[in-house]
Amino acid sequence: MEWEKVRLGDYISIKSGLAYKGDLIGKGDSILLGMGCVSFKEKFVFSGARPYDDVCDDRFVVKPGDIVLATRQQSDNLPILAMPAVIPNDFAGKRVIFGTNLYKVDNNSELSNEFLFWLFKHQHYVSYIAGVKSGTAVQMVTKKNVEDYKFLCPPFEIREKITSILSAYDSLIENNTKRIRLLEQMAENLYKEWFVRFRFPGYENTEFVDGLPKGWKVRKIKDCYKTCSGGTPNREKSEYYANGTIYWVKTGEIQDSIIIDTEEKITSDALQHSSAKLLPPNSILMAMYGVNIGKLGILTRQMSCNQAACVFLPNKESQTSYYLFFYLKSIREYLMNIGFGAAQQNLSQAIINKIRIIVPVENVVLKFEQRISSLYRQIDTLQHQSTLLTRQRDLLLPRLMSGKLEVKA
Repeated sequence: MEWEKVRLGDYISIKSGLAYKGDLIGKGDSILLGMGCVSFKEKFVFSGARPYDDVCDDRFVVKPGDIVLATRQQSDNLPILAMPAVIPNDFAGKRVIFGTNLYKVDNNSELSNEFLFWLFKHQHYVSYIAGVKSGTAVQMVTKKNVEDYKFLCPPFEIREKITSILSAYDSLIENNTKRIRLLEQMAENLYKEWFVRFRFPGYENTEFVDGLPKGWKVRKIKDCYKTCSGGTPNREKSEYYANGTIYWVKTGEIQDSIIIDTEEKITSDALQHSSAKLLPPNSILMAMYGVNIGKLGILTRQMSCNQAACVFLPNKESQTSYYLFFYLKSIREYLMNIGFGAAQQNLSQAIINKIRIIVPVENVVLKFEQRISSLYRQIDTLQHQSTLLTRQRDLLLPRLMSGKLEVKA
């Protein structure tokens, strides 16, 4: 069976998203998806979508199974430019609008969306995008750039077999992701039960003063935690990144979960010649600006990060990382409101340090940390399993999509 070289735009078209208005966010019955809602490292992961007062037509609506692509990328962010994500079934029955920083793949061809997804993941496509992108601080691709991509298209039977093989890996990864989400939800529910509804162990015999359990305090972040940020080693010095062994987190990797690995690693020299610094395990990171402002991460090992993240370190020996993580997550709407700048949303350490935090008595918060730690150990194991599956799948992907690995229909 012959593979035929074709132009992608002869099979699909690329649609631009809605130029939404900030004053319509947070109200209405529709849901607005921006680029910051999407984890382009995973197929179906969307978070942080917000209500939107619908004033647009159906051109800007996506449904489960549709593919969206990132239109742009910060130069110091994950390599997500023109990368795909699939709208999950979670949005079934809802009116979902995609924003101007996303493209929708409008597919009415014989190519399945599943095959297109893997095509967009193929290194040949990634290399093509790297050659046609424009911009420096913010890199972009046009609709025509994507549509002009040419590739070897296998016959239908081969396409079906390729997607079947790759999707088998993806199903295992997706099952792990669902289990992780359940464990994360269990942890969040426990936080709400103890620290929002105040039904913590022993609450029945606890006296309340001014709406809080006796002994609990309200303090500023700066009085409870040290904060700092990281740095980006000079990009012109490739030796700072080649064969690096120090995990270096970019804000695109901060996705409201634990961080077990990073896209890039830096060298000891890079650390010494930049404002990046080594951070201990269990440090909390918050994205201060960019498309995922306010999102949080928990380091599972010693790492470093770029300057767009605020790092929280306890001021005392007792670790309260998980409590802080869920507290900051619970006030995200407030953080988004105070971080709304003129040009883009942004936070700063000065703003963050003034935020007030409820400080429970130590015995309660330490019991919480112990309970949550057991859940996150399970999450860590599942994340590592998914990482191994992803590596195996990604080794197969280029060989399958190029025809180098023979597939029998």
